[in-house]
Amino acid sequence: MAVSENVERSAGSEVPERPDFFASLKLLMRYGEGAKPLLVLSAFLATGAVVLELVPIWVVWRLVIALIDGTASAGLFASYALIALAAVIAGYLLMGLALGLSHVAAFRLIHALRLAMARHLARLPMGWFAGRRSGGAKKLIVDEPERLEILVAHGLPEGVSAIGTWLAVTIWLFAVDWRMALAAIVLAPVAFGLMLSAMGRTSRMVGQYQAAGERMNGAIVEYLAGMAVIKIFNRSGESLGEAATAVRDYAAIETEMGRQFVPRGALFYTLVVANICVILPVGMLLMRSGTLNLTGLAFFVILGANYSQPLLKLFNLFHNMAHISMASTLIEDVLGTQTQTDTGKRIELPNREVKFENVRFGYDAHEVIHDVSFTAGDGAVTALVGPSGSGKSTLASLIPRLHDVWEGRITLGGTDIRDIGIDQLMEEVAFVFQDTFLFSGTIAENLRLGKAGATEAELHAAARAARAHAFITALPDGYETKLGEGGAALSGGERQRLAIARAILKNAPVIVLDEATAFADPDSEAAIQEALSELARDRTLIVVAHRLHTIMGADRIVVLDQGRLAETGRHGDLVAQGGLYARLWADYTAAQAISLRGNQAAEAAQ
Repeated sequence: MAVSENVERSAGSEVPERPDFFASLKLLMRYGEGAKPLLVLSAFLATGAVVLELVPIWVVWRLVIALIDGTASAGLFASYALIALAAVIAGYLLMGLALGLSHVAAFRLIHALRLAMARHLARLPMGWFAGRRSGGAKKLIVDEPERLEILVAHGLPEGVSAIGTWLAVTIWLFAVDWRMALAAIVLAPVAFGLMLSAMGRTSRMVGQYQAAGERMNGAIVEYLAGMAVIKIFNRSGESLGEAATAVRDYAAIETEMGRQFVPRGALFYTLVVANICVILPVGMLLMRSGTLNLTGLAFFVILGANYSQPLLKLFNLFHNMAHISMASTLIEDVLGTQTQTDTGKRIELPNREVKFENVRFGYDAHEVIHDVSFTAGDGAVTALVGPSGSGKSTLASLIPRLHDVWEGRITLGGTDIRDIGIDQLMEEVAFVFQDTFLFSGTIAENLRLGKAGATEAELHAAARAARAHAFITALPDGYETKLGEGGAALSGGERQRLAIARAILKNAPVIVLDEATAFADPDSEAAIQEALSELARDRTLIVVAHRLHTIMGADRIVVLDQGRLAETGRHGDLVAQGGLYARLWADYTAAQAISLRGNQAAEAAQ
């Protein structure tokens, strides 16, 4: 197990426990409501196909008896051939219908499961996503549910067929001669005992296999997403090295699983088809003793030699059951993760004052906000400033409950935001992020995230207010322009103005701006400032800012230092006090006067 332990360490995550082999059935019972009738009908059709599968075997046996008895004729062969042909065609038709229905059921289940996961993920606290790579999330939502298709679409109808055939053949064998039946089945328990042992050895490693696969997905996605940075800094070797290591670890765990499986698995495949080696000697002994005739031996050679084929078919369907179960276990774990509390209440709010009362918050066990209290007045502009890492963006993110406070509370209109239903809170608060995210659809589709049913006139009005209409109409397809992934074709200022237009469309009474002009050039910054003035009209505005000249007119400036409240006041008063804000302002104004290669320019002037 040295290889797998190394993979576990390199994956950097705790190896999950053994898979729950009933997890798939639990998901099916919970989310397969619309699929259950189809699965029942599919199983019924598959059972009919099982009966028809036995007809050609019966036909061959009857013809062999006719040959032995000397009653065979061309007409007899022709009639039996037609019976066998009809049974084969009907069996394939029934199995085809069964598989078609089971596939529809499987896709309905996967669709319902993915929707449930998407809805659930949307209600998880942001802390759940911290440290998770997008490749791992993609694998969880896209790849893992897909594994259930094998179980539902193939496992149920074909599994019913295999088990039904095996039971029918077993009963038939014992009905003819129990001694020969025992000879036909004696190797099957041994073979499947070996298989269960082999699967048990590999199932212990499935958790490590999943962890290695998730790490590999994440490393490759990250490598491709960061290609521009990798090229600029000429670090393709180191960056590719991490992805290559993840791939090698994944290959190593697969190789180790193969080593654990092959010895017993090979014996299984040998023994499961070797019962003819028992049937013939036992049959010859019984014939010699006069207790078995030639037709009986022929029956067991024809039927008994294929006794294990249905079980082999069943194994081929379920040999990766551990992987399916682990995928289902991971999905169950995600769906079982506690979501943010949601009262679902709609509360009449007298105003839109936002108040922090002795708020403490942190990430994992590290506290970053320490006993902060202040009030952002109704309809007023409140600015959050401070050195980098002082907790400004973290504090702002607590208002729309991207995270929940550890201690203290935040109120909106005098009501704890945790007592307000999440749907209402999202209607009350709009958030413009520092790093604007745009979806790959059209500009119009991105804007309508703010208001789903917005008319074209409303889109244009919001874009004009956000100073975005001019550049949108200059694009070849205007508002129907496809943005591509992340809106990469637009400048940072243009993306920011689209985000502001989206917030204007939402028309929320509380607006939180997190460094809205951080990536803007001077022209874009001027346009964004005009857009923000439009957005802030008659609303409670909370602004996180580094460019201090943009918040000189704020009604209140809250100064943070290392997660603590340092001072509050208006710009002029804080500068006059000579505290932290005054030092920040002095540094900011001094920085504006610094030019690149300033010393060389001064020396040249002299």
